[in-house]
Amino acid sequence: MKRKSLEAMRAGRPPFSYKPVRSCFGDIFNIQPEMFGKTARTEWSKIQAELVRRCRSEDELAHNKRVARGLYEFASEKRIMSRKQEFFPLAMGLGRKVTFWLPMVVAIEDQPHAVFVEPRRTRGLTAEGRRFAFSMMHERIRAADEDFAGLKLAIVRFGDPEGDKRAARLFTDEGVDLYGLDETEIMVSSTYEMWRQVCEDREREARSKGTGIGPLI
Repeated sequence: MKRKSLEAMRAGRPPFSYKPVRSCFGDIFNIQPEMFGKTARTEWSKIQAELVRRCRSEDELAHNKRVARGLYEFASEKRIMSRKQEFFPLAMGLGRKVTFWLPMVVAIEDQPHAVFVEPRRTRGLTAEGRRFAFSMMHERIRAADEDFAGLKLAIVRFGDPEGDKRAARLFTDEGVDLYGLDETEIMVSSTYEMWRQVCEDREREARSKGTGIGPLI
């Protein structure tokens, strides 16, 4: 399954990007200024206008708007407020670094969380994928800094489209059996090695097609 996912990733670019909605996370999660008092939540109309400005096509706008709308309603319902907090990538050896979190601490119903937002509908995080992501978040955020030892971990995923939105669904690490750092390092290393093999295989196929030389049987 991992090999097939990597091959699909290598096969081509997706038809649209979620970068526009990611650029709005600060407003959606209601980041508060550090040196001033509490500010009001950004109006949805302003977030929508920003999406229109950043999206490159109507299709991209529709996908980003559904995620943004679902996340905005979720943030409003849970009375979410946030503050900026840079959590640096987790170094995994041989120059590899991974990030599964937003650069902020998010208060969800007055409880501080480190949050990862997963907007994809296909090839998104399965239960095992969430277990891996939570393990990485734990090692980089809680285990690495005692100031964040009590921080809760959360992953936000989204349901199927319902009109102009996809409803946000919150997953936490409560009850999840986390991997140890040694285990995650092995998993990351094996994935990078498999990715290298996939890229080499694709390049070999491309050269073969370019020269008109097929496999000899």
